[in-house]
Amino acid sequence: MSRRNRFLIKFFAILIVLVTVLLELDVLNISFLEPYKYWLSILGFGMLLIVSR
Repeated sequence: MSRRNRFLIKFFAILIVLVTVLLELDVLNISFLEPYKYWLSILGFGMLLIVSR
């Protein structure tokens, strides 16, 4: 996996986790993502785990 791909996956993983945190704090109001907050955070942390060395 190239360095650029690792960076992009980390970027999207952090973005996903940030969205779930903002949903939990009621800063964002995206109603169709509300039921999937838990799974989005699992997905984000899993992506970070995959690209970590």
